Amino acid sequence: MTRGSQPEPPLTAPFIEWLRWALTRNGYDLDERGVRRKFANASGIPPATVSRLLRDSSQPDVATCYALGKTLGIRVMPILVRAGHLPPEVLETEPQAPERPHSPTSEEEALTALGLTTDTDRAAVRAMIDALTAKHRREGTS
Repeated sequence: MTRGSQPEPPLTAPFIEWLRWALTRNGYDLDERGVRRKFANASGIPPATVSRLLRDSSQPDVATCYALGKTLGIRVMPILVRAGHLPPEVLETEPQAPERPHSPTSEEEALTALGLTTDTDRAAVRAMIDALTAKHRREGTS
């Protein structure tokens, strides 16, 4: 599946459906070995909690909703509604901030944002960037 190719599930969808969509949208391929642990490390959410959420055996608590929002670059209020902590009506009264794209702040975040989750793919992109940078230095272009 291409990153961002699926529309966001409605607020009434099961939390697991939304979580899978949000992770895929942010470059986490849930079929890839080790991705759940990578997300757990990136978010600070314990791996066991990530596993339970992705097995649909529990709903996130408020702190986990906050960590999900912060890590995925998504407003927390809709996550709290999806998790059942707040009624949908709160979104009608919440002031709407203009949507800003989440800008990656590190090389690792940029590679994840590009959908590159395997070490091999990441190494290939790093090698290409290094080669292009060296070429531009040799040619005096930027």
